[in-house]
Amino acid sequence: MLAIVGRSGIGKTTLLLTLAGVLPPAAGTVRIGARAAHRDLVGHTVGMTAEDAHIFGTTVLENLRVARGDVTEAEARDALALVGLGAWVEGLPEGLDTVLGTGGNSVSGGERRRLLLARALLTPQPLVLIDEPAEHLDAAGREALDAVLGQLRAEGRTVVIVTHHLHLTDLADAVVTLDD
Repeated sequence: MLAIVGRSGIGKTTLLLTLAGVLPPAAGTVRIGARAAHRDLVGHTVGMTAEDAHIFGTTVLENLRVARGDVTEAEARDALALVGLGAWVEGLPEGLDTVLGTGGNSVSGGERRRLLLARALLTPQPLVLIDEPAEHLDAAGREALDAVLGQLRAEGRTVVIVTHHLHLTDLADAVVTLDD
């Protein structure tokens, strides 16, 4: 796990997007294994959860299937439990089949962030990029984040996180600090 830290506006998210192949590097080449990073790798080799990733106006289950189209109800419940949303989803009027408001306007900031973490957990890609995963999380949410990061590592996946929350650097194998 690699943590990328630095002040706001320094380019952390730009670096993450470049690693994903979404933005071209300003100079040189970014490689993932033997292949140059390219937009086509997103979804195959690279899974990315942006800080402002969209919550769609569809069911909880379909919002998780954005990560992987064949997510089963059991896998969804397991991922939601790991991120601390098991009781929340069970309390919804139609459980996993409850329709969320477009843009996530029917969930709190913390619930939205945890849904995005559940998506990251369900991605099959070996490289997982997560932008600001601790934003809007309370103490229980940060514990859930730590559990997700631990699960991704246990699965042998490489995780790159961009964060302002320095407690995450304690979990990382390496830290890159961007400064002027």
